[in-house]
Amino acid sequence: MPQGEIDISILKYRKEKRISQADFGRLVGVKQATVSNWESRKVNPSGKNLERIRELVNPQTPETKPISNSDELALLKELLLAKEEIIVYLKTTIDRIKEG
Repeated sequence: MPQGEIDISILKYRKEKRISQADFGRLVGVKQATVSNWESRKVNPSGKNLERIRELVNPQTPETKPISNSDELALLKELLLAKEEIIVYLKTTIDRIKEG
């Protein structure tokens, strides 16, 4: 996310989480006045503050991280192979049970 969008993202995040500027500041490690300055575009966050803000407002978890078509295809192939292995295992187990 471009640095100019940070102020909007902070405000949106705070509204979604229903937290104050002071609370957001505590999460990032700055004072409420600093958060106010970011939101009003008087100052842009930098360094580790910018990094921390990005982590908070736009987390990249495995559930939300976009997956490429090639990665999705590889995953589907793995699942299909696993399914086939399970079927073979179940058939073998059934045969053993039948044989006693």
